[in-house]
This record gives sequence, C-alpha cells and structure tokens, in this order.
Amino acid sequence: MTSRPEPTAASSEKHPLSLKVMRLSRPSLSSLSFSQALSVESNTQNILSDSLQTTPISLSDSLSLPPSFGTIFLGETFSSYLCIVNESNAKVSHAAIRAELQTQTQRFTLADTLSAGYCTLAPSKSAEFLIHHEIKELGVHILVCSVHYATPAGESKSFRKFYKFQVLNPLSVKTKVHTLVESGSVAGESNTGDGTRIFLEAQVQNVAGIPMFLETMRFEPHDLFQFVDMSLEFEEEAGDGKSTKKQSVFSDTNLLNDRDSRQYLFALTSTKPNDPIAKVTPTLGKLDIQWRTTLGQQGRLQTSQLSRKMNAAAGGEAVRVEVRELPKLVCVEAPFTLPCRLWNNSASDTIDATVLFVKSRMSSVLLLGPSERAVGVVAPESYIDFSIDFFPLLSGVQKVTGLRVLDGKGGTLDVDVLCEVTVE
Repeated sequence: MTSRPEPTAASSEKHPLSLKVMRLSRPSLSSLSFSQALSVESNTQNILSDSLQTTPISLSDSLSLPPSFGTIFLGETFSSYLCIVNESNAKVSHAAIRAELQTQTQRFTLADTLSAGYCTLAPSKSAEFLIHHEIKELGVHILVCSVHYATPAGESKSFRKFYKFQVLNPLSVKTKVHTLVESGSVAGESNTGDGTRIFLEAQVQNVAGIPMFLETMRFEPHDLFQFVDMSLEFEEEAGDGKSTKKQSVFSDTNLLNDRDSRQYLFALTSTKPNDPIAKVTPTLGKLDIQWRTTLGQQGRLQTSQLSRKMNAAAGGEAVRVEVRELPKLVCVEAPFTLPCRLWNNSASDTIDATVLFVKSRMSSVLLLGPSERAVGVVAPESYIDFSIDFFPLLSGVQKVTGLRVLDGKGGTLDVDVLCEVTVE
C-alpha cells in the first residue's frame, strides 16, 4: 500500500516531466466510533447464533492508508516508489533521476541514473524506481529527488523536490547495572574468579502509540563476558539428567501494548577466571531487539554499547579493597577487627600500598590505632591481607567509612563504604 507526502518544490517552472513519490507501507485497520461499533455488533448478532456472545469493537474490517508519509520508526526499512511521467505532447530524452536521503548528520544516495541509465520518454509514458533504506537515526529526514532531462532543442533541464518526514523512537530502553562483590572470595572460587557478579537490568517500554510484537530480545555481551538470561525459567533436571527447554517468564505472549513495559535481567561473569582486563572494562555489551507492528511491519533496534560505572567495588580501579569476613556479633563500645584484602588489579605494575583513614569522613565507627599504616608491596594481579581494629559508638546497622589507599606512586583510592556491620 502507498501514501503520498506533501512535497516542497525547488521552483515553480513548468516542466514536461512530473515526479510522483509514494512511500510503500502497510495499511492499518480503520477505527469506528462507539455508535458504529454498536451497529456492527447488532448486525453480527443477527447473523451468528444466539448462543454466541459478542461485544462492541472499535476496529472495522476495512483498511485505511496512513496520511502523508505515515509514522516512521527507528529501525524500520524506508521503502518508496518513484515515478517520472511525461505529461507533455513531445518526446523527452535523457531523463534521469537522483534520490538522496538527508539526515541530521549524513546524506545517502538511494538512486542515481545520471551517470548511466538515461531513458527517453514518449508522451504519457513513465519510468519507475524503488528505493530502500534502513532508518538508523532519529529526527527529521528529507528525501531529495532531482529529475534531469533534455528538451527537444537539446537544452539540459532539471528540477528538485523535497519530502520531509519525522523518525520516531518505537521503544524506550532504560538500563541499570548492579555489581555484587562477594566478600571472602578468592581467585578461582566464584564464577568470575574475582568474587564479582554483574547484573544488567533492562526495561523496554512501548512508546510507539500502537501495539507491537517483540519478536526477539537478545543481549550480545562483550567478548570478555558471558551471561545468563535471568528472564528464562526451566524445570529442574529429570532423572535422566536432562532439563526441559528454557521458556520466558513472559510465556508465549509477545504483545506489548502502548505504554506497556517489560523488565529483563542478565547476569554477567568474566569469560576467563580472574581476568584483570575484565575487571577494568566498563563495556558490557548491547541489546538487539526485533519487533513488528500489528499488521507485520518489521523493524530492528540495536542499542549502543552498554557500560557500567567503574568504582572500587566493581574492580574498576587499579587497587581494590574488600572485607574477607564480617564479624557475626559486634557490641557497642567494644573493639572489633575486620580482616581485609587489598587487590592489585594491574597487569604489570607493582605497588607499595598504604592505608589511612580520614577522620572527617568517618561516621559512628571509629578507628583504633594509628590512622596511617603501611600494608606492603603487592605484585601485579595479586593481593595482600591485613587487619584493622575499630570501635563502634552506636547500635544498629553502621557503615565503616573514611578509608583511603595510597599506591606509592601518587595514586589514591577513596572507598566510600568499606562495609556495614550490625552493632548490638
């Protein structure tokens, strides 16, 4: 089905050739008013059996064409039909066309017969062309069509027309990254080898204004990571050691109504155990989403590379400090000890680490002993253990704060919250 846009001509000169441009798009079901819907229901009940219950509907069985270019979404393939018609009584030679699509940042040539493919058009004859382009940018797009020809006297003539349309975003994708550091883990004991798990939360919302079908929702991880789709559920292994096929928690319903949203969760681990590069890499991967409208118009949306905010807990710094074991019982105004581990995530540099506590940044858990102490020399991709004594002033869940690490080379690392302890 086609729809014709409103063109903007470059000049008002009369030309023997005319240009017709129509976008190739799928139709939609025409809407009915409430009174029309009741009329449809009444007619339907007269035909069907009395035992069949019907309800008023708001869609008819007639198809309607979209106005102008209709709605074009990011990820769709823009297809258009171009037609040059000779509306004069004389033969027109050297007829050619060039079609370009202008975005806010780029210009694409979709059709060009200027260098080759000239044609001669007799009166009332036409030349037709089809163009296709995958839409990858939001915002205003302009289809620029230039028609060239030669008059019977041999004079070269041309004219241009512009067709402007807006590209909208069909889906809103919001992501959030959660990093879980498992205290007490050592290299090789966890899935990542460094005691860290990454959870990527993705929310997909339909903002197209029409119902959409999500055909595919796939996460493509960075080469350094592997992942598990937590949105899939499966039964426990049977007696023969085989498990049933994984199914989505959303069952078989892939319909996403307007303003509806879905929440997906992916658990990421490093491909290689204790990979120092994975520890400091912010890039996680990207989402690949394929969708269809209710009448089958297809589109594909790929996000840019999703990243995480690097911090000490995520292992994003050259130095990382973690608590090896939390005490089971801490009494108010009674000293307690925290066994800690300092990691050197660098692949080549040795550090001479020193830890100190900034008094102004400490809360209700104070330090016992000297505020600055040398930890020792730590080899690349290695760690060193040390202990720190503290004195809690208040009961309840209290944060241990104020830690700063010096690497001996001018670098510093501030740990906002080392851990939380329950004080009784």
